[in-house]
Formats: sequence, C-alpha cells, structure tokens
Amino acid sequence: MNQTTAPAPPKPTGWRKKWRNAKRFTFSKKKLSTRNLDRLCRDTATDEMTLVIHSEDVDHAPYFPNAYTVTKRPDVPADMHVDLYYRDLNKIADESYNVILCTGLLEHIPDPDRIIGEMHRILKPGGRLIISASAVFSFHECPNNFFHFTPYGFRLLFKDWQGFDMLRGASQPFETIGILIQRILLQCDIIPIFRPIIELMAHTMQLFDLTILKQYETREFRDARSECDTMLPSNMQAVVVK
Repeated sequence: MNQTTAPAPPKPTGWRKKWRNAKRFTFSKKKLSTRNLDRLCRDTATDEMTLVIHSEDVDHAPYFPNAYTVTKRPDVPADMHVDLYYRDLNKIADESYNVILCTGLLEHIPDPDRIIGEMHRILKPGGRLIISASAVFSFHECPNNFFHFTPYGFRLLFKDWQGFDMLRGASQPFETIGILIQRILLQCDIIPIFRPIIELMAHTMQLFDLTILKQYETREFRDARSECDTMLPSNMQAVVVK
C-alpha cells in the first residue's frame, strides 16, 4: 500500500510566522502521555536482549539496555529501518528474542493480526510481548491511524497466545482528559490568549481523579460485574506471553 503525500505549503515569514507560532505556543514541551509509557518500561525493565519495535516516544534505553531497535522513521537512529507497515520484520529470525517492546504502533498498522503474528513468530516459547496502543486518543499520524483498542479488543487479538501477565489502561479518566486537552494544544491552532489557560487545565486535570470512588466499564449494570480500574484510558498496555 502506497501513501501519497501532498507537497508541503511554503513556510510563512515575518508577521505571519510570528502569528503562526503564537497560535501553537506551549510552555511545556513534554507530552503528558509519555510518562505512562515510561511507567510501562520501568515496570517491565529487563537486561535480556530485547527487540524494540517503534518505541521512539519514550526513552526506553535505561530500562532495556540490551536492545535491537527497529523503526520506520528514516531520521531516527536504529539498528534496522523498515517499511511503513513493518512488513520487513519477516527478515528477523524465528524464535530469536525472549522480549519484544512495541509502543505506539499497533493503531497505525492496517492489518494488526499480521504484525501480531510476526511478533509471535519472533518470540521464543514463553517469551513476552510488552505492548501499548491507543485507546481514547486523538487522531495522529493520519492517514495511517486505523484502530483504537479496548481491553476486549486486546483479548481478541491475542486469543491464541498463552495469556496476559498484565493488561491495564495507561491512565485514569481525568488524566486521560488532561492528555487529550494537551493534544488539542498540539494539534490545533488556538487564539493565543487562551493557550496558557488550556495548558494549565491539561496539567491539573488529573487532580480530579482523586474524587473518583469506583469505576465501571458500562452503564448497563453498575455493580461487581462491571467494576474496572479505569474506564477511560488513553492507551491500553499489556504484557502478553507466547
């Protein structure tokens, strides 16, 4: 599948450039969603040789020091550069890794079953796939943003694997809203005077999570059958065992 990209418009200069920058200014340059990826890496850290697939949004090196990195991004240093949809993973030998780390990729693959099958093939028996993918998140990297996932979607995708060591939402509901507010700042031109107010909302919204007593994954029955740890996560995270 080929992706066609329209030529970029000329960059503005002078006052037009200043106005554009003002509409896009933020005080904080760090993405709020990154800390949840950092927590995932910290919780699953290992010295084992790890295949790291498309995990440039988090500094995984301190947690996976023995990593072989694979990316589609030609401007990112890596041990292996592949095609847009990671079909070149078929060049990696069968049962060659005990651990695979893959974050922020599954939603950008038009045939997720295929790449999950490839990772299953690459893992040794009993090996672990550490994976994170979008749940309640903004459109991004379009037009190659095909799916967002639920816990039930993950269970369906990995039904032929041995099981989950961990399956969780990456963030609490108000934290997710804060992440989405920040994405509005990152992906929208906004009247400059309102940007600091919106940014403050993004960074303080998670405080409201302290007010939540219980969460349910549906409105149909709010009892023990539907209690959950988070009903509005920005991403789904899992450790799946081959």
